[in-house]
Amino acid sequence: MKWAWKKQRERLSDQLVEGTLKFGGGNLMMTWKGIGYAIKIKGKMDAQLYVNILEDELAKSLEWWGVEEEEDIFQQDNDLKHTSKLP
Repeated sequence: MKWAWKKQRERLSDQLVEGTLKFGGGNLMMTWKGIGYAIKIKGKMDAQLYVNILEDELAKSLEWWGVEEEEDIFQQDNDLKHTSKLP
């Protein structure tokens, strides 16, 4: 985590904002307690791979952190693989 201070009406400058990578930069799923199990994905992620990751790594992460599935709130964006109708 990085912090920057600016005056109340001062605009953000390039010196205060750090760029991020959109494609190929990688993403992590995490709980409010921290990062859980990770998996390296080679190639493109599709809906089936996403479901497999949720069933395996997300489940392991919740167990590791002692979070019961009933008390977990899962949030995601509306990417097509996230809205798939896969069983």
